[in-house]
Amino acid sequence: MKKIAFYCIVAVLTCLTACQGKEWDTEDELTILTVNWCEGFVDYTLDKIKEDSIFGNNERRVVKTIKGDTICHEFYHSFNSEDGDSVDVITALYQFGDSSIVTVDGYRYSNQYYAHLFTLEPGIVNYEGKFHVDYYETGKTTPWAWGEVTYRKRDNKYRPYSYDDRKVGRY
Repeated sequence: MKKIAFYCIVAVLTCLTACQGKEWDTEDELTILTVNWCEGFVDYTLDKIKEDSIFGNNERRVVKTIKGDTICHEFYHSFNSEDGDSVDVITALYQFGDSSIVTVDGYRYSNQYYAHLFTLEPGIVNYEGKFHVDYYETGKTTPWAWGEVTYRKRDNKYRPYSYDDRKVGRY
C-alpha cells in the first residue's frame, strides 16, 4: 500500500511539473513574438516592393537574376548577442512583372527556446499568404506551440497589405 501511495505522489508531482507553463507560453506573449517577427522579416520586405531604392546602406543582401525578368533579392538577418540570443533568417523577395513573392525561412534562438520562422508555400504572393512560427524548447525536436499571421491585399497605395488575422496555439 505504501508503494502505491508513493507512486501516486510521484505521478502527481511529475504531472504538476510537466504541466507547468513555460515563462513565455502565454497566448499574449506568443502573439507578440509572432507579430514582432512577421513585422521584422515579412513587413520589412513587403515594404521594399514599392520603394524606388530597394536597399538601405548597411544591409546584407544578394541580388540575382533567376530566369528572364525574374529578380530575387535575398536579405540575410543574422546576429548573436552576449546573453545567448541569436537570429539566422533569410528573407527573399522575388519580383517578376507586376507580381512579387516574399519567402522567409530561418531560426531564432535563445536560452529558453528556439523558433522556426517560415512562410507557408508558396510564400506571400502579391501581399497574400501566411507567415508561420513553430516554438520549440531548447534541446527538443517537437514543437510545443505555434503562431500564424495571415496577410491580405488591400487597396492602399502606401500600405497595400494587412495582417489582421493572428492565431497562436499549442500542439
